[in-house]
Amino acid sequence: MEKRYFITLDTEAKTELTWNFGEQITSVAIKDRIISLFLLDSFFIELHIDSISHELLEINVQEDNDILYAFLSDLDISDLFY
Repeated sequence: MEKRYFITLDTEAKTELTWNFGEQITSVAIKDRIISLFLLDSFFIELHIDSISHELLEINVQEDNDILYAFLSDLDISDLFY
């Protein structure tokens, strides 16, 4: 799927495609929301979900290819070395 096509879709179609065909990379909790990062073909999608009601707040195509670093920069992998 091309990013240009995905951007033209409505929220429901974007959500369905992301859940069914995307690969969840990671999630982070920030304030009152959970942001889940997905890889769909060759681009990243962010799902913003309300941490209390679990409602979808927004779905964004992430234009920054370095977004993975922002999500994983605080990851502690020290236990992997012992």
